[in-house]
Amino acid sequence: MSSENTPEKQAKTGKSPIVLATAGVLALAAVGGYVFTTQDKSDSPMTVGSVETPGIEDIAPAAGKDKAPEEKPAEEAAAATETPAAAEPAAQIGDIKVGDPVVATVGKEEIKRSDVFAYITTLPEQVRQMPLQTLFPLALDQVLNNKIIGDKAAAAKLDADPEVTKMLDQAKDQIVRNLYVERELEKAVSQKELLKAYETMLEGFQRVDEVHARHILVKDEAAAKDIIKKLDGGAKFEDLAKDSTDAQTAVNGGDLGFFSKDQMIPEFADAAFALKAGEYTKTPVKSQFGYHVIKSEEKRQRPEPQFEAVKPQLDAQLRREKLGSMLETWQTEAAIKKFDINGEPVVTEPAKAEPKKN
Repeated sequence: MSSENTPEKQAKTGKSPIVLATAGVLALAAVGGYVFTTQDKSDSPMTVGSVETPGIEDIAPAAGKDKAPEEKPAEEAAAATETPAAAEPAAQIGDIKVGDPVVATVGKEEIKRSDVFAYITTLPEQVRQMPLQTLFPLALDQVLNNKIIGDKAAAAKLDADPEVTKMLDQAKDQIVRNLYVERELEKAVSQKELLKAYETMLEGFQRVDEVHARHILVKDEAAAKDIIKKLDGGAKFEDLAKDSTDAQTAVNGGDLGFFSKDQMIPEFADAAFALKAGEYTKTPVKSQFGYHVIKSEEKRQRPEPQFEAVKPQLDAQLRREKLGSMLETWQTEAAIKKFDINGEPVVTEPAKAEPKKN
């Protein structure tokens, strides 16, 4: 059975209502002034510890919420516009034609399809995953708005405005600082150090027992007993799971993937871990969601993470540590002196001596 269907992934995508808690994804990459974080939302009522981040609705209100199954996200569509700029977001939906047609005009100036696709490539990944039928008109409106505002700003001749000049200088300074720090960190964090950090991480890696299980959820005990009777008669678990009230796992034969005991509600976890590989529960398992019939597929100890999988997190951690050390060194070299809010020397209190022990 594929290990890609992990309980962590199920918890994030809301694949089962019985997930108790999973570790949310937190990817940090701190370089100079950059700090990037991502956190997946979950619609599972039992998932805890999630932190919501702005979704598509915050960028394009009410867009993409009623996505039809047949709609393709812009990210998956094939390029129909014969220009490099259009190749990334692409489109392979409906009757879209090859070429680069004019999709709008502003006065006498034409806006090509490639202009809109080029703009789409600058959007966050979660936005680019919207169906192209929804995303394209929103992106077109933004391209038009940018064009209109840009023309008005150009007509106002703000290029030489002192405030514009000041803001450009500040932006340039920030870019130069960030680029300098990024390049210094590139030199400071070596592959050897990353491998050493990986080895240290493995030393603290906890050996956790996991079970790969399937389940069928029904509303009443009689229905659960009837399922068990059919299983005893030779029916396939995956076939019976199609009628599970847990619709999100019913489509894949009730598969929950691998999970540890603390990732499921206690009554479910106790029953699943008590089974041997290939066995199913002979009596219904009651929970707050209904009655479960559970089948154990296999058991294992959670495998160690592969280096390439955790390398980005290790790299971010090392960069934070290196940056802290660099700043301490640079501050010492700069011979910094600090004063209080009134410009007076800061008086530090001497450390109190510890009383002598008899």
